[in-house]
Amino acid sequence: MDIRTLKKIDLNALVTLKVLLDEKHVTQTANQLNLTQSAVSRTLAKLREMFDDPLLVKSGKHLALTNRAEKLQPQLNALLESASALLLPEEFNPATHKGSIRLATTDYGTHSLLPRLVPALDDVAPGVSLTAVDWRSNLLTELEQNRVDLIIGGATEPPADIFQRIVARDKFVAVLRKGHPCEDRMSLEDYLQLKHVMISPTGTGNSGIDDLLALSGHKRNISVRVPHFFAALEIIATTDMVILLPAKFVRRYVDPKKFSVLEPPFEIPPMEISMFWHARMHHDPLHKWFRQFVYDTIYDRSR
Repeated sequence: MDIRTLKKIDLNALVTLKVLLDEKHVTQTANQLNLTQSAVSRTLAKLREMFDDPLLVKSGKHLALTNRAEKLQPQLNALLESASALLLPEEFNPATHKGSIRLATTDYGTHSLLPRLVPALDDVAPGVSLTAVDWRSNLLTELEQNRVDLIIGGATEPPADIFQRIVARDKFVAVLRKGHPCEDRMSLEDYLQLKHVMISPTGTGNSGIDDLLALSGHKRNISVRVPHFFAALEIIATTDMVILLPAKFVRRYVDPKKFSVLEPPFEIPPMEISMFWHARMHHDPLHKWFRQFVYDTIYDRSR
């Protein structure tokens, strides 16, 4: 491939050449392309210089193709067909497509999403495989490195090259073991004095809850940080610690015979669940379809 030669090619001129070779008539070519006759004539002059050949010559009252033009015509048609295909939207049929998606979410997300998502996906897109990846602290970086395709988890402020779509909202509730001294009522003072279990992918730092408490001059006692919801629940079951968990998780997985569920003793804004994906995948046909499929299957409450 000679880049210097390619730089000289004017695609619009090649389109004009195709019509000229088909019509063998300057005026008809101008009408078909919505150009003036003089504009087509100027383009033909440039083409003759480019190919070092007259391309079209007079033959009686009509124009005829030169030998070079006859040889060019099938190659030109194939070239323009290929160029046109580059600009057409890539067709996507989930029923026949072969591909894979790497989805990262929490253990809670894995338990709640996959049992509903996998059968539906297998039904409509049997050739699309799904790999579930554990929640990690550096997932946004892994999106940028193309090691993960889609993240579903708590909303955050992503970098400019990562897209975000809020798909659900939930509220926090406090969970304690049955028989806990605060199982019936928990004041803010009680909450601050208790030891806390915190879901933390990184194992360090504070959460939005801590930032919220700090605005009122309060600080809670985080005793244990764990990355997984179900492990945290097991800790709560055998200690006098407390944890804040999403209400939907609690309704689905928390046994009311073993745990007490209370409203937090201070106001907490609803948590937001989001999808995250890199700009590189924003227009990819499989990825675009899969994002909407997940939303329709799992999150769209109007269906």
